[in-house]
Amino acid sequence: MISGIWILFCLVSICWTAPFDREKKCDPDCDYNITQLIQTKGYPCEEHKVLTEDGYILGVFRISHGRNGSSVGRPVLLQHGLLDSAVTWAMNFPDQSLAFILADAGYDVWLGNMRGNYYSRAHVKYNPDHDEEFWDFSWDDMARDDLPSMIYYILNATKHTQVAYVGHSQGTAIAFAEFGRMNSVLQNSVSFWSALAPIAQLGHIKSPIKYLSPPAIADSIERIWHLIFGRNEFLPSSSMIHWFAEHACDKTIIDKEVCENILFVLCGPETNNMNISRIAVYGAHEPGGTSVKNMIHFAQGIQSNLFQAYDYGSPEKNQLHYNQTTPPLYSIRPIKIPTAIFWSGEDWLADPVDVAYIFDNIQSLVYEKYIPDYNHLDFVWGMTANKVIYSDLLAQMKKYHPPT
Repeated sequence: MISGIWILFCLVSICWTAPFDREKKCDPDCDYNITQLIQTKGYPCEEHKVLTEDGYILGVFRISHGRNGSSVGRPVLLQHGLLDSAVTWAMNFPDQSLAFILADAGYDVWLGNMRGNYYSRAHVKYNPDHDEEFWDFSWDDMARDDLPSMIYYILNATKHTQVAYVGHSQGTAIAFAEFGRMNSVLQNSVSFWSALAPIAQLGHIKSPIKYLSPPAIADSIERIWHLIFGRNEFLPSSSMIHWFAEHACDKTIIDKEVCENILFVLCGPETNNMNISRIAVYGAHEPGGTSVKNMIHFAQGIQSNLFQAYDYGSPEKNQLHYNQTTPPLYSIRPIKIPTAIFWSGEDWLADPVDVAYIFDNIQSLVYEKYIPDYNHLDFVWGMTANKVIYSDLLAQMKKYHPPT
């Protein structure tokens, strides 16, 4: 095992090589920030700062109405996935991006950013560039603090009593965890939610991240990940990305940039449903960033195949954090919010076997749709997502959370 760890360690270099050459970026969307990206498509955009109870300052963006009107409807919160950011909902053209589609349908659209990504690198006490404490979080903290903080902020700002919620990938995991918390009062503030590429259990994923969480290192996974990636932001070196890519990509990939971006490598490089002309735009804005601890939490889920809180590695440490020797398990059975699930057969992170666990336990399901050939990123970037997913999602949302 030691030799295997050493090989992984040797793959890591001390610098981060950007995957895209700026000279190749001919699309102006590559150089826009999220506000400019939204405004140049003809939509209004506001930036809000949301303070969590533990001091993180989250950047949240608002598209209050569509292009063809000024009336403000009921609020909807869109929450991105792992290594992603709010920009994911607005990187395609207006008729293809869910943020724009919902705004044009009359909704007040809010785009959330989890702690540690590009738009949420701030804290009342810690500096992300200097303080290790800033990066001491996983999706446990996003579920417990970030999600409620954003929802309550939106309700206070809009004076509505309920919000609709759409999550992708990690955005579904935090919702399953927090909405399913026993006696959760947050459920009363959400009238409908939709899970795109849902994740809870992770034991059957096909993503090459599984190669960094093999059973042989089950007792040392936290130490090994910190040895390889450090304790702060998750920034894999170019050598590590190339190592991942050897397991993820083959010669049929049309654009090599797809396999030079860690987000594509981990989520799946297949591009049948992706607009190849937008690859440079995706690469310019992604990955959004997260902590090494958050990646460890996902790796733990792959090993254990349990939907549970972060494992601190010993009964003593878990007792200190949870008042029990093992991490608490999350349950989705208490969820009462009307739930719509969209899932696929070619998803490297939300494998059908793992999604079956969700269907076996969810009691609030009102709609589900299976898309055989979608990968994990097609749910937010697929050219056909507007017809295959968003039209059905919008129809269900209007039943439980009409725009006015």
